[in-house]
Amino acid sequence: MGPYLPLFSVEVEHGFFKDGLWHDLRFVPSSTARALIDRSGMIIRKKVNGLELYCDQSRAEALDLLLEELEGEFSFGFKVYVADEEFKIYTEACSVSNDQIPYFDSEQGVADGERTRLHAQQQASEKDMQPVSSQALSDLLSRRDWLVRPAFAFKIAVRPAGSESIGSILKADPTRYFLRFGPRQTYWTYYLLGSFSDMRASIVDLDDGIGFESLERVSLSDKRPALAFRSQVEIPLRQHSACRFQLRESGAGRSRILVRRLPVASVGQINQQIINGKVVSVSEIYVNG
Repeated sequence: MGPYLPLFSVEVEHGFFKDGLWHDLRFVPSSTARALIDRSGMIIRKKVNGLELYCDQSRAEALDLLLEELEGEFSFGFKVYVADEEFKIYTEACSVSNDQIPYFDSEQGVADGERTRLHAQQQASEKDMQPVSSQALSDLLSRRDWLVRPAFAFKIAVRPAGSESIGSILKADPTRYFLRFGPRQTYWTYYLLGSFSDMRASIVDLDDGIGFESLERVSLSDKRPALAFRSQVEIPLRQHSACRFQLRESGAGRSRILVRRLPVASVGQINQQIINGKVVSVSEIYVNG
């Protein structure tokens, strides 16, 4: 047995989280990939936000023979599961429907610095969604996956060029693939209740970046009156948002701070609304006065 050297690695980033990494992912190889990994003596090592696939360097010649048997390509399909079901809410590319999941293929990889991005755009998008019944996913998904959907799936193909051997690939720097998911963008609507609903109020961004428009007074489903304000632009959801919005009362040439720091949007308070003729996600935030 020789030293184990990395063949490739995959990392997953997510803008919702403070450190930008998507933790607690469970990577499950497809049945075909599992058989290949076991047969070749490869080892999967989990990273904080991804995995690495290692090969025994002393078996490089045997791997070349296996590669020839498999018509010059090793194909590794993986399904990725997430314990937190709310990921569908805070992830931009994901559909709340079970009919589609994001799917990525190294054949469409894009060079991005010293790494290879597994999607065409800077982050995963609707263009990466695949119906679970698609041909691309047919070899990946099992019967169980029709009941418990993976969060996303990807395939890595290792295809040496010309006379290149597995041994020479292992001696070189391994290919580093990565996926980047963005946080869902929502309009933030503040509903001011109680004494706030009768005040001349405004919402100010202390960082001078985001404006709010008044929706005037509205009546909630329980008939309570509220003064409503909605952000003029969509705002990304964050696990720990840095937004600093302040509620102020204005009038008679003066301004008084009512709430020094308004609460930020949470994953559990989102619905769909039509704004400017388009169906969008809206975060609802209730503030009692």
